[in-house]
Amino acid sequence: MEITYVKWREGCTIYKNVNAQKVYDEILSIGESATPQQIVDKARDENTELHKCLEWEDSVAAEAWRRQQARQITYFLVIQEKEVPTDRPEYRVLYKAEEDDGYKPVQMIVKHEDSYNALLQRAWAELRAFKTRYGHIKELREILDLIA
Repeated sequence: MEITYVKWREGCTIYKNVNAQKVYDEILSIGESATPQQIVDKARDENTELHKCLEWEDSVAAEAWRRQQARQITYFLVIQEKEVPTDRPEYRVLYKAEEDDGYKPVQMIVKHEDSYNALLQRAWAELRAFKTRYGHIKELREILDLIA
């Protein structure tokens, strides 16, 4: 899959005045992976695009909120495949393969078997949690039965 450009997830209005591609590039410049704290530290530079994504008024937000905003940034960045109809699903561009890990580009994760397997295990765990949470809804039973 080749990335044409990075954009904000459909319906995301919180970062509408922020360039998603620049934000992605700045996160990648941190290193092979980026923790929320590293994203916050990078965003402290007022000349970065990331700076626009976080709340800097300390009376309004504490450091913990900034880390949450950094997590949101990685959630809302998606990739669009070249020459694909717009009705195709969007895909997140950054993931945490393991809980104690930083966010990594999906292209890096799929190239490393350990990281990919960790992401796959995390996805299965999330599917099982979804099944547990919504198993009582009869309209979902057919789909939920497919989840081991």
